[in-house]
Amino acid sequence: MNISSSHNHRTALHRFVAAGVGRLLSWLLPDKNHSGLFFFFPFCHIGGAERVHADIVTCFAAERPWVFFCKWSPRPGVLREEFGRSARIFDWRLRLKYSYPFSAWLMAGVVNRHPNAVVFGCNTLFFYKMLPYLAEHVRVVDLFHAFGGGAEEFSLPVAQRIDTRVVITPQTRDDLVMQYRSNGVDAALNTRIEVIGNRVEIPPLYPGKPAVGTLDILFVGRASAEKRVHIAGRVAALCAERSIPVTLTMVGDLVDGVAAADRPLCRFMGEVTDQALLKELYAHAHVLLLTSSREGFPMVIMEAMAQGVVPVATDVGGIALHLQTGANGWLIENAVDEDMIAEAMFAAIETLFRNRELLSRLSAAAYDYARENFGGEAFCCRYRSLLLGQENDSCGDSDA
Repeated sequence: MNISSSHNHRTALHRFVAAGVGRLLSWLLPDKNHSGLFFFFPFCHIGGAERVHADIVTCFAAERPWVFFCKWSPRPGVLREEFGRSARIFDWRLRLKYSYPFSAWLMAGVVNRHPNAVVFGCNTLFFYKMLPYLAEHVRVVDLFHAFGGGAEEFSLPVAQRIDTRVVITPQTRDDLVMQYRSNGVDAALNTRIEVIGNRVEIPPLYPGKPAVGTLDILFVGRASAEKRVHIAGRVAALCAERSIPVTLTMVGDLVDGVAAADRPLCRFMGEVTDQALLKELYAHAHVLLLTSSREGFPMVIMEAMAQGVVPVATDVGGIALHLQTGANGWLIENAVDEDMIAEAMFAAIETLFRNRELLSRLSAAAYDYARENFGGEAFCCRYRSLLLGQENDSCGDSDA
């Protein structure tokens, strides 16, 4: 049976009820959304995906869209403020998550009232639960960062209702195509997938790195299982055991992710919300460690390369599309044995420590690659074209 079709029966009654409920209870909202743009995200705290979401919303600051957060953000901080400068924010976690299906009918009804409505969502189950109740005139766009987080499964039943699916790497596009094929989804949906790469700020000049002394290593992330922070701690321990002087700076709430024996070898900065401080940390670092078991193409690699930091990263997701060992970084096989990963990362760090000429060459190459590929001049142009229906041939190509 065609899974997409079997879950896509939106009756006229559903739409009528949804629209009616939305009209009756629209007093919960302060006014009409004149832009017609509705964004649905899970969080507004610091994180790579959240950084991308904020960048997208910033592109529509002139339209003042509405942004709904569907889950609790433990430390929203400056990123919430950034969302707020570009959009009207609704923290409706309790209303959206805990009153389903009523909340899905309500939101669909509110959206359906807008003749120019466009809904955009990412990584939130509520968004996909709402789609069957949307009227036919509502355009639907989602952003799909990478496989492995669960969204690939709970979005599949409503894939037919999504007008455009944005992915950040060609590999994720291929993963979606394969998933559609495996589940009997209409192959015509493959044409609805669009690749738009992320963006980062690129310094106008290459930030040179000290050629002698201790090697400064940076780890930026969170302590979720797929990030495997403990491997980074193990690498620091190997460097100490084998007399390779390094400083491992860890940005994020990471203490509990590192083995107790390895914690004295790490410099824990906690969550860094000050962008000036974060740039300073990148500017001083020689190497970025990325130990993940799965990724799309992480923002931390883009941010690091923009500052001339050499990534030493597991070969997962779309990383190999941009990183080449000995050219602009160092790819590490994502082995089943995590000790092998730690040993391989130590070997790369030891090589870079002893061969500063190679380190300097890779650093400059990383910066040059970022400048040519991650500057994001086309980023807003392509998202505006997609969501507002503005055809613009001058956007260029920001495909990752």
